Amino acid sequence: MHVSAAVWWLTILGIVGLLLFDFFFHVRKSHVPTLREASVWSALYVGIALLFGAGIWIFGGSDPGAEYFAGYVTEKALSVDNLFVFLVIMSSFKVPRADQQKALLFGIVFSLLARSGFILVGAALINIFAWVFYLFGLILLLTAGNLLRPEGEESHSPTTSWCAWPGGCCVPVTPTTATGCSPSRTAGGS
Repeated sequence: MHVSAAVWWLTILGIVGLLLFDFFFHVRKSHVPTLREASVWSALYVGIALLFGAGIWIFGGSDPGAEYFAGYVTEKALSVDNLFVFLVIMSSFKVPRADQQKALLFGIVFSLLARSGFILVGAALINIFAWVFYLFGLILLLTAGNLLRPEGEESHSPTTSWCAWPGGCCVPVTPTTATGCSPSRTAGGS
């Protein structure tokens, strides 16, 4: 099935529009969402995905429509690993519950950008070196084991975390969060 460049650009603009809507009208004010609110937003986004799939089915045919829904169900199932990663990050940085939606939105945007690069690099490495697949699995198991350890004051400090070091050298941050601001800049930062 041939998809024109205009359809691709409209799809990309639609996704960017949804992300902007989510930021400006939903997570802009920090708050702890209720179960009802989370259910409504989830149903809204699942409904949009189903309408998009129906559009593919109607305008593209049953084969592309079936492929979309198969991919959607697969990605929905695989999104559990993203929740695992976000849980690791939020617990490591001790993100307050009220700020987790905003952090999650930024995490989703970052993961959309980074995921493309990681998929390309990971697929190339696995094609060249099959044993790298086991190394990736070991890294996930070690990360899960670290989550199960009892939490100490020094064990998950944002200022000493190896994953925060590259950003910390460019943007000085405090070990605590400031309301409505992430990351919190130190007095010496500009």
